[in-house]
Amino acid sequence: PDLKVLVCPLEEQEEVVVTRAEDSQRSARSLSTYRLLPLARTRHQPDLKTFDLEVLESAQPGEDLRCGLHSFVYHFGSEPVEFTWQGKGQSHSGVLRPGDSAYIAPMVVHQFSVGKVPTPTASKKRPNPNGRACGQGRRLFIVRIPGHLSGETLAEFGTFSHFGRERVGAETVRWYN
Repeated sequence: PDLKVLVCPLEEQEEVVVTRAEDSQRSARSLSTYRLLPLARTRHQPDLKTFDLEVLESAQPGEDLRCGLHSFVYHFGSEPVEFTWQGKGQSHSGVLRPGDSAYIAPMVVHQFSVGKVPTPTASKKRPNPNGRACGQGRRLFIVRIPGHLSGETLAEFGTFSHFGRERVGAETVRWYN
């Protein structure tokens, strides 16, 4: 039998996608502790997402974030950000300073906060590695890429009872005949 596959060809205008700053500003999502500006995307990679996340002064602490994608974070701002995450039942924290980067695994609850980051003394202060290309304030460039957890997998997982979700990745033995 003939197998037909629906394919969207890459159009010439899609070889390079430019998103203008004013378009990102109009599409920004303002949360109580963050401002999230969507950056360039293509329909051919619908789960690949890029953002400019601004940590607002109200982030004391910041709102919980969790995503089913692998997240890579680069601090391109001018002020440090407190970074907190939940892992294996424990809370962890650290500081992201300008030029620092981080990786966050899928479904890890995390938050970015203004926090009480000590200001380094003049002798210990390091120059901003972003030079004049830095954003003012607490600005994070975030790239989210898909892994083995597809949208369909996460949608099905969302239908499971909250009381049994931890069993999904932990059970390795068939429990039925």
